[in-house]
Amino acid sequence: MPDQLVGLRGREPVLQLVRDCLALPPDADRPVTVLLGPSGIGATDLHAGIKEQLAPEVPCAYLNFLRADAGGGLPLRTVLAGVLRELGRKMRDFSEPAFPRLLVGLIATEAPLDSHHRPQDRRSVSKLVRDRLRGPQGQGRYDSLLGPVTEVMGGLFGAPPGVSEATREVLSAVAPRPGRIPRRLLARGIAWYGGGRVPPSEEPADALLDLNSWQHGTGGQVKGPEDVERVLLRAFLADLRDHARGLLHHRSFLLLLDNCHTEAGRKFLRMLLELRHEDQVNRQGCDPLVTVASVHRWLDEWGPYTGAQWNPEPVESDRASLDHWAATRSASGTEDYWWYPLELRPLRLTETRDVCAAVPRGEETAPAVQRLTGGLPWAVRHTAATLAAAHREQPPPADDPSLPLRRVPGLRPPHPATGPEQPAPSLADASLGYLLEELAEDPGSRSVLIRWSAARDLSVCARVLTSGAGHRGSSLRDGLRERWLLSDSEDGRLVLHPWLRRLLLWELGSDEALWRDTHERLAEHYRTGPQGQPEQEPGVDTELEEAYHSLALGRTGPVAALLTRRFTSRTSEEWIRDFDLVTSAPNRLDKSRPPLALLDSLTPGDHGPAMSLASVVHRMVVARWIWSDPLSDPGRRLNAVLASAYDHVAALRSARSSPLYDEAVRYRQWRDQ
Repeated sequence: MPDQLVGLRGREPVLQLVRDCLALPPDADRPVTVLLGPSGIGATDLHAGIKEQLAPEVPCAYLNFLRADAGGGLPLRTVLAGVLRELGRKMRDFSEPAFPRLLVGLIATEAPLDSHHRPQDRRSVSKLVRDRLRGPQGQGRYDSLLGPVTEVMGGLFGAPPGVSEATREVLSAVAPRPGRIPRRLLARGIAWYGGGRVPPSEEPADALLDLNSWQHGTGGQVKGPEDVERVLLRAFLADLRDHARGLLHHRSFLLLLDNCHTEAGRKFLRMLLELRHEDQVNRQGCDPLVTVASVHRWLDEWGPYTGAQWNPEPVESDRASLDHWAATRSASGTEDYWWYPLELRPLRLTETRDVCAAVPRGEETAPAVQRLTGGLPWAVRHTAATLAAAHREQPPPADDPSLPLRRVPGLRPPHPATGPEQPAPSLADASLGYLLEELAEDPGSRSVLIRWSAARDLSVCARVLTSGAGHRGSSLRDGLRERWLLSDSEDGRLVLHPWLRRLLLWELGSDEALWRDTHERLAEHYRTGPQGQPEQEPGVDTELEEAYHSLALGRTGPVAALLTRRFTSRTSEEWIRDFDLVTSAPNRLDKSRPPLALLDSLTPGDHGPAMSLASVVHRMVVARWIWSDPLSDPGRRLNAVLASAYDHVAALRSARSSPLYDEAVRYRQWRDQ
């Protein structure tokens, strides 16, 4: 499989939104675009695609806050220093951006200056700034300041994975120009700190000295580093505004912020929006910073994770546009005024086909990969890469080409599918760690989630399988909700993300005793209820729900008998719904056997010449049970079996048989969407 990531597949409206924002006048309102979705939804790929398309022509900085937090967290001061370096590149046909205000503030707060003699400290801070930016010992305007920062920034800035080598070479060729900062810019940068901008100091030297004291906790100041960060961010935005007004200057700057659900990322966004709000109140106009941030957790600032109290309703990324944001943004003066939340959608089958193009038999493989992963881009990409590697290492037998796909969760993913760390032992293990993050590291939480995967409705599973662990169950549900891994289905059930559920079922299936105990308890719940009486829930057919878990336990006979009885008491449409519900049960069948061979082994006496209704329904139950699992019948080989069976039961029905014949046609003409 090629190294190209999912990138801009299905994300073109977001790219156009960014282009339109960059084309705005410098002081025009522009949104803080927030990309929402679970880990693996493709936000990093989208950042890479945007940088690939736009960075060679526009000042652009990319920052991965997840790496910043992994290194113990970086202060916003360091983040701004890195952003300054990325945006300060000299680009063809444009003047180089300068950041005199931010540079002055960074240098003035770099090391403590407190000799307990204020006139001396005032002279020291002014001399320090001038020497660093104008003195002969400075290697360049950035190098002397950012050299130490660069050492700790490895991987945080630059280009996200997926940016082509050609683009990386272009970006590396436009590094910040060395040399002294012009005297007029230095004077402008120092003067900006005067006039009470850093209360209560009127003189720039006093203000810089106060900033130094705040940063290093000297002089008995009540303010601290976060107050310094706020001033430095204000200086950064002032530099951007100043530069955007000049001749042959860029009118906008692009900032790509990945994984902003981390502490440092949330702080950056919060301060940026606070300053924008202040500028709006003071009628200064918006800053020229086009910000695209991604989050994989619902932020506390937005209220409950249901979004019920958050005014800007998240919109699917396909509908993204500057006009849409302007028409739907919150009222002026509210905290939500600048947000533009976009939900990144999963890949569609046509896009999954593109990703699977390099996999042998990719056209046939793509629909199964789509069913298996739910179109989650990270999962699609790494499933395809794992399959491609498996075919290279050990090609499947000619009479069973889908064998690697049926086993793919247990296969080892090719490095570096799971990141720079040690490769995971299996795709399932790597994917669970990536999706769940710290939830996967807690053995107790992971074992609870594995059990939960057995149920159609997670709310029921939580009641039945977490007795004595109510708090953990509640916190787990919240953790899954805020990661976009838990949602409400159209029929009101609480369901796991399809890829997450498939992975957890794979783990549950590896332990026969745990599988049996889990499904037995769920079947018992629907059979007798918590008080020894059948569980009564509005809209829930407890008999079918019990049959669902009985089928998961391999009890095909009793399940087929139930559906045979219902065949005469239900309408055709109702019976089809009952049949589909029960036969969607999970299984732990032998994945080494092709679907037809597996069907024959489970229905040895169901294919005589004079089949009864009971015999046909039994074979139908087993066939669709296998067919429903993308790991048991990835190629939909049992379509013909199900179509023939529907023809047979339709012929046995005395009236209203047309829906059954329609189902037969549907299976014969089946096309995955």
